[in-house]
Formats: sequence, C-alpha cells, structure tokens
Amino acid sequence: MTYDDIEHRPLAAGWSISGPTALADVVVVADKDEPGRKHAAAVTANLDGHRAGHADDAVQSPATKKEESSRPIPDRAMFHGLLGDVVDALDPTTEADPVAVLVSLLAGVGVMIGDRPHLQVGNTRHPLLVWPLLFGRTSTGRKGEAWSTARRLLAAVDAVFTSTNIETGLSSGEGLVERIKDVPADDPDDDKGGRKPEWPGTADKRLLVIEPEFGAVMARAKREGNTLASVLREAWDGRALAVLTKKRSRASTSHIAVISHVTPKEFRIRRAEADLAGGSYNRFLPVFVERSKSIPIGEGIAETDLRALAAKLGSAVQAAKVVTKISLDDQAKKLWTSDLYEELIGADHEDTAAAEFTRRAAPYCLRIAGLHAVLNRRDQVDADDLNAAAALVRYSVASARYVLEQTTGDPRLDRIRRAVADARTDGLSRTEISALFGRNAPVALLDELLAQLLTDPEFEEFTAASGGRPSTRYRRKFLLSSSQETTQGPDTPEVGNPSEHDDMWDTTEPLPPTCSTCGTALWPDGLCVTCEVVGGSDAA
Repeated sequence: MTYDDIEHRPLAAGWSISGPTALADVVVVADKDEPGRKHAAAVTANLDGHRAGHADDAVQSPATKKEESSRPIPDRAMFHGLLGDVVDALDPTTEADPVAVLVSLLAGVGVMIGDRPHLQVGNTRHPLLVWPLLFGRTSTGRKGEAWSTARRLLAAVDAVFTSTNIETGLSSGEGLVERIKDVPADDPDDDKGGRKPEWPGTADKRLLVIEPEFGAVMARAKREGNTLASVLREAWDGRALAVLTKKRSRASTSHIAVISHVTPKEFRIRRAEADLAGGSYNRFLPVFVERSKSIPIGEGIAETDLRALAAKLGSAVQAAKVVTKISLDDQAKKLWTSDLYEELIGADHEDTAAAEFTRRAAPYCLRIAGLHAVLNRRDQVDADDLNAAAALVRYSVASARYVLEQTTGDPRLDRIRRAVADARTDGLSRTEISALFGRNAPVALLDELLAQLLTDPEFEEFTAASGGRPSTRYRRKFLLSSSQETTQGPDTPEVGNPSEHDDMWDTTEPLPPTCSTCGTALWPDGLCVTCEVVGGSDAA
C-alpha cells in the first residue's frame, strides 16, 4: 500500500500501517493541542474503513504492538497422551481455545475419577484436583464455549455425574460445605414435627463447580464474615470441610474442583479490592484464552465421533479409579530434581503480583502429570507426563504475567496510573500528580497525560469539596470503599462493571528514573522528551 492509497491521509504520531502490503510507514507528528488531537482522532476514524477492506494490514499503537508480542504462546507439548488426543479431535469442531478445553477436561476428569489416586509430596497428600481460572475477554475469549465442549464429552462419559455432581453459584463457605456434607446417623430435625432437612447430605464428595462470573464470587468473598476463602483453601487440598455455625455442617472429606471464568480487567479490579491473593487465588491455575478460529456455522463434533472418544476416556477413567498412590519413575525423578523443581519454585523468591499468583506451580505440575499417568493406565509418572505438565504450568505462569504485569508503553502514564490507583477512593489532585514529576512537567504534557488517563473507563475525574474552591481530582472509579462493601446487599447491582474492552497495566513495576533537570520520567535510553537531551539518572 502506498501513500496515495490512503489519499494522503496522515496517521497520528507513533502510528503506522503494517502488514504484508505495506510499502512504507506514514507518520505525522500532530500538534499538542486540542485541534491536533481532534485531527489525529479523525485520521484514525477515517482509516477504519480502509482497514476493514485490508485484513492483512493493521493499525496498531506501540503499546498494542507490545501487548501482542508479550501474549503467552502455548507449547504443543502440553497436549499429551489420551487427553491430548481428545483435545486434538475436538479442536476442529469448536472456536474455543484448545488450552481452555484441555484444562476444563483436566478439572472435570480429575473430579470424576475421585479421591483415591494421589501423590504424596513430603507429608502433604495431593489429590488430582486442578482448578482452572480462564482469563478471556468478553467478546473473544470463548470461555463458555470451552466449557460446553468439555461438558458434552463428560456427559457422554458419565451422564449421571454431569447431572448430579456439577454445580454453580459459589457464595459462601457454609453453602459449599452444605452441598457435600456428611449424612448424619441421627438427624435431630427428624423428631421436630416431622421436618426433614432440605438437603440430607451425601456420601459422594465429588463436586465440580463452574463459575462463569468469577468476578461476582470475588466480590462476595471479600465481604466481612464470608467464609468462602478459608473453605476453598481446605478444599484444594481435599481436606475435611466445616464451618462453626449453629448448623454445624461438616464434610469428613472433599473432592472439589472449581472452573472459573473472568475477564482480565475485572480480575485486576476485584483482586485489588479483596484480600485473597495470598490465600485462595494461588490455588487456581491461571490460563489466558482466546478464540482459536472462526466457525460461522458450527455443528460440533459428530455423535459417532463423540461416542468413540467417550468410550476411550470412560474406560481410562474407570481404570484410574482403582489407582491409589502415584509415584515418579526413575527418569521422571531425575528430570524433576535436576531441572523442573528449581524452575517451578522460582516464584517463591519473587515479589510481584504474578509471582504471588503462581506459587503453587510445582504441586500443580505434579498433579497434572499424575492425571496424565493414570489416564494412560499407569501408577507412575514418566518424563513425558512431567514435560507435558510443565509446558501447561509454564503457560499458566506466562498468562499470569501477561494479565497482571502489562504496562501502557508510556512510563510517565504508567506512573500516574499506579499513583492514582494507590490513592484509592480519595484520588489525586492535579497538583499531587504534578509532584510525581518534581512539579516540573510542562502544562501541555500534563494535560496530555491526564487526557490519556481518562480514555480508560477504569479512571475518572471528579470534584471534591475542600476548604475553599472545589478541587478536581482523579481516581479509579471501580474501587468501593469499605462502607460501600459492607452495605451492598446480595441483590444490589455491582458498581462500575468493567468494560469488555481490555487493556493491560501493571501496579507493581518500580518507578522509572526521572530527568534531573525537569523531573520528567526518562525513556529506557535515558532521553528526556521535555528537554530533548539525555537526562539525569536520579531515582524518583
């Protein structure tokens, strides 16, 4: 495409047309004023029609290009053994991400098998439970499609299980315990006017919980007195569950997996508001998912093919149910001790949001490898099982970093976002934001940065009363105060539902160095764009 192809319409500064048909980049540096910004917006809108007719070309900002380049890429090695073959067979019939289908099947099959097969790690017993947390954008994640694909196969394997052992609607620890509570020998309610308890309990402790709106679960879990977080921590280990209430419900054992779906933006917002990061979130296996392909008229897998897959998987599940302790063979032990163990516990030595979220990478690797082993009719994990599990866990770690540690591409804007987010509901005034740059940032530059901040629906400008003239301030608008949290009832609409248009940003990255002359944040090469010279290296 040449310059004439777009009728001499320039692009905004820092933007270019890229792709196989691009012969050259066309760049214009717009004036830093309102007319200049309007012109850049008009140019972008004018190019939309052109872009729609040229699928090979893309108009991307530098920040978008950076986001695309850091997106996690799945390793083919994770699709291993029987489950790998199953996902390969299902993949052409669905738009769902094959990684999402794989982890949904791992969770479902792990519960279906039951609690007999386990790995012993030190003095800790690890059941074959996997709790996937699928990060996917509302319009392109196809999270629900992934579960529908997995559920259809699970139903073909065991229709009774899918009708009686799958639930949704996590709300409280008491509710979860009640669902799998023990059947009492003598229920005191039996003698009270013939009343029977609503749910008498069950001897089957297997439960697969599907949470398509995990953000709502996170919101409920943070409320004062909610016991869900503590019960989930016990359930991940397959332990007995109990909550000290007047009902005194108790489950002597548990075998529960939770499959959760959430958009990256909503997770970041809810995580900042809640206190589960060090306790419950790292029980989940984070996986970033996207639509894998376009199937305008999809008919799903043929019934004959589905029955064939179900027969193979069902036979493997029945064989796995009689396995008890799972061990590692000699080659697997060598691989684990010499390579994988130190790699997977690396997060223990880091202090970032993503590291906090992936501290159970090592046990997850063993659990997933154990599932592969028993589904391939072995009670020993081999090196191939471990390599497949490690590939999935590495993808999970990369997913957590992608979702939680992305930046906008402009260190000055990132600095403002972090500071405004840290200020919580009080927000920051323009003067306070200017102080981040030593009060030396030019007025026009500060105007531009604040305008960019407000293009994100997560932030807002508001007016606060002060001793004199009202003050204009900036804050994250989805952050509830503690008083709002406790007064919000179960039927109250959630405040500030996040936009489905997702952008990535980081709240943990160290502040960049600033220019020793004007205080502006420096670019990585040390250049100060305000002074147009290499600035000082003073830490902010």
